[in-house]
Amino acid sequence: MTPARLRQLEAFRAMLRAGSVGAAAELLSLSQPAVTKLLRALEEETGLALFDRSRRRLSPTPEARRFEAEVEALFAAARRVDQLASDMRTTGVGELRVACLPLFGAALIPSQLARFAQGSGRPRVALTVNSSHEVVEMVRRGGADLGFALPVPAMPALHAAPPYRLPAMVLLPPGHPLAGRAEVAPRDLEGEPCISLGGQYRLRHLADELFERHGVSRLMAAETQNAQAACAMVAAGLGFAVTDPVTASGFAGAAHPVRLVPGTVFHIHVLAPPGRPLPLLARRFLQQVTAALAPLGVRLAGGMRARPRGG
Repeated sequence: MTPARLRQLEAFRAMLRAGSVGAAAELLSLSQPAVTKLLRALEEETGLALFDRSRRRLSPTPEARRFEAEVEALFAAARRVDQLASDMRTTGVGELRVACLPLFGAALIPSQLARFAQGSGRPRVALTVNSSHEVVEMVRRGGADLGFALPVPAMPALHAAPPYRLPAMVLLPPGHPLAGRAEVAPRDLEGEPCISLGGQYRLRHLADELFERHGVSRLMAAETQNAQAACAMVAAGLGFAVTDPVTASGFAGAAHPVRLVPGTVFHIHVLAPPGRPLPLLARRFLQQVTAALAPLGVRLAGGMRARPRGG
């Protein structure tokens, strides 16, 4: 529909609502001759006699009343389109697809997505939990709107916000002599039995470097490729584990998370498909995740607040 036709229909609708050309002109902030011209153009272009001009006032014909119903339906549809656009600007509409590494995918992201899906607009959500390499590839292909991953090569083009800084924590078994402390130092763990992550994990290497730097020897009691499994072994009394605050928080009732000072920090990167702005839903969810991580001592590198791409 052309802008000219839309303007004609606006004049027609105003005329039927107001009852006279003068009142219609006031509604539209136009002159009476301009409204009369629009009405005549509509009749000429549609081939319909919409008004009876045999008396001094224009009177709608039966054709006009039939035409009125369709015109009202058209403007109602236009209002719905405007409302949809407003809703999309305010809350986002559609589906949010998230991909994350297991560290976030075990509990944090599922619980936050469930809360998000029950919020404003009740958006649909989809979650994929996979290795960081797979998360990066999925985001690169556009299969996820938002990704959380450890650093892998050739990732900078996908960065959507500063990475999260995760300080290393020590999880102590029940009844451990150090459990009452707010923090422990590497030297406090000399000779203690340790449950370690596998060699493929960045946190494992950071922990090894930290203890070596302080000349501390640990008794390696077990090794596992899964952070939750390591923490479960701690809760069962096998030894301590160096872990992240997100995983440790899930075992706070069964074991004792304690700050490691001096410690080490590793990063979880926030990713989005290249070449397009971060969708509104993804920006809102990222803000929610950032707020959920703050009580655990997890911050975005360079500051407290996210500045996501596109927002």
